[in-house]
Amino acid sequence: MGWSGCSSVKAKMTLTKLMMCLVLIPAAAFARNPKSAEGRIRDYILNQPDYSPRERPVLNSNLSVNVNIQVQIYGMLDLNEKDQTVTIASWTQLSWRDERLTWNPNDFEGVLCVVVYFDEIWTPRILLSNAMSFEGLQVVSANRGTILLYCDGTVFLGTSFVQCTQCAMKFRNFPFDTQSCQLVFSPENQSKQQINFTASDPRMPSSIVSNEWDFVGFSSYNNEHINTFVESDESSYISTFGIFSFQLKRDPNYYITTIVIPSTLLCLMSYATFLAPPDSGERIGLGVSMVLGLTVFQLLVTNILPTASKNGPIISTYLSNTFVLSCLAVPFSLFNITIAYGDSKMTILKHGRIRMFLLELLPRVMCLPSYQERFDGERNDNARSQIVKKEGEMVTISPVEVISKNKLQPWSSPAVTEAESLSTLEKRKLEARTLGLVMDRLVLLCFLVAYTIIVINTFARFYHSPEEVA
Repeated sequence: MGWSGCSSVKAKMTLTKLMMCLVLIPAAAFARNPKSAEGRIRDYILNQPDYSPRERPVLNSNLSVNVNIQVQIYGMLDLNEKDQTVTIASWTQLSWRDERLTWNPNDFEGVLCVVVYFDEIWTPRILLSNAMSFEGLQVVSANRGTILLYCDGTVFLGTSFVQCTQCAMKFRNFPFDTQSCQLVFSPENQSKQQINFTASDPRMPSSIVSNEWDFVGFSSYNNEHINTFVESDESSYISTFGIFSFQLKRDPNYYITTIVIPSTLLCLMSYATFLAPPDSGERIGLGVSMVLGLTVFQLLVTNILPTASKNGPIISTYLSNTFVLSCLAVPFSLFNITIAYGDSKMTILKHGRIRMFLLELLPRVMCLPSYQERFDGERNDNARSQIVKKEGEMVTISPVEVISKNKLQPWSSPAVTEAESLSTLEKRKLEARTLGLVMDRLVLLCFLVAYTIIVINTFARFYHSPEEVA
């Protein structure tokens, strides 16, 4: 009996020591590694038995969650005019209030904010509606961004991502155009009664590096949309979405120096062929070379100009008109050369008034020698170089001797000898050459007037065309 009693006492003492060790060891460990105020806040707000991150963060289910979004663009990576897409890098910030996640800062060493993770609290499912890739469709993702939770329940979620979105563009005023692109954010299958989604005023980009585009505006506005799954009013609901619109203005200097100036010079050089004499052997070759050069230039410009099936660029019409005028210069040059070196007498010169207008009046107006002046010059040249026969051999005498022999006054003799008169063929050639030169100047003037009209019309279309912002 004594021995068994002593054994039971020892067993009780051993059990008591073991229990004390189990209690004191965790206490000692806690004393060495105490929890921070942030850790205690997380335990306080996230370990609530009724809290579920799948429920909307409102205590009254009839109220909607006000979610605000703000976007700041800090880089434009690409603007594809053919596919009409724009790729930008932005910082997107969402904010809302979770009424279930609040604490008193005085109870937790004055801590006002803690960092939480996506799977720990409720986060809205926001879509970028006009995204061109699946990766850019989901704005809120656990793989990027951080969440800041404040003591009053306000939540800030910041995320950065690269977005490729659709951007409808209009190129009528190219290269003086301004494009407007949008970022359309909306909650995923959430009605206005569940999530009231609003966009706040965005911040202008601080530093955007682009060789071609400049940011000229950044604005936001809110809108509503009625969604209907089936043709029934009972299944429709109103959803809200926020739209951020940014305007891009193109820098036209590159296109002016690479398109407008070269095409203008090539076009004017093709008109310069009319300044060359008709007997110039390189006249047609020069005109064809200009047309070939302008054709090659047009092929290069095709890769630069944006593609637009409707309301194409005004500058495309200008380039097409100048190309047509340059091509017309070649057949007109051939026509004028045919006139200048034709052998048959032209019917139009049989009429006295028309003959006077074409061979006398127009040449003087265009600062060209008239037919009468050419005729007098040729007649005097014949008189100066007349060849006479003397004693059965050919002897060339000086113009002074010819004039003395025939008793003529130089340059002003009213009487014309048989030797001094021009043949009918020579007169016909003289008429044709005079008319050819007149037609050259007349066609050149017409081409310059047509080109001036094209330029004025192009400027007028740019001036009167409204600023087409997509």
